[in-house]
Amino acid sequence: MRVADCVPLRWAREGEWQVLQVYPIADPDPSIVRETGASVLVSHVVDSDFATVQAASTDGRSWQGALSPEMARSYGLPGEWIGDAAGVAERAAAWAREAGLRPDAVALRAALVAECDPLAEDLVLALLHALGFRFRFGEGAGGDDTAGLERPAV
Repeated sequence: MRVADCVPLRWAREGEWQVLQVYPIADPDPSIVRETGASVLVSHVVDSDFATVQAASTDGRSWQGALSPEMARSYGLPGEWIGDAAGVAERAAAWAREAGLRPDAVALRAALVAECDPLAEDLVLALLHALGFRFRFGEGAGGDDTAGLERPAV
């Protein structure tokens, strides 16, 4: 996936950061950090049951994990891809701090161990909040409006 190949459905901006819900859904091309010249976090939600998350920065710092880990395991996602929540949280917090964010370590770990109830998309929003993002979503090409990213329940 390259940014230019995506059709935005919903988006939000916070300073230089932006969140895009895009179609088609595809794995990100490793060049996306070079293409944007900025840190990138990509989440892929599977059937609203779990989400994979990958992040990379311009200096090469990266991390990956899964939200709703037990559900991800039931779909066959390998344990090494899911990772240990404490280790993933530590790497994610370091990535967020380097990106100029203020992560909440407790909320971050909670988002990484929580199971979706009812939607994995809610865990993605909880993760973004735990990493330090404070997006407000606006109307996108799909006509959807969502409330701002306040402290989501995990």
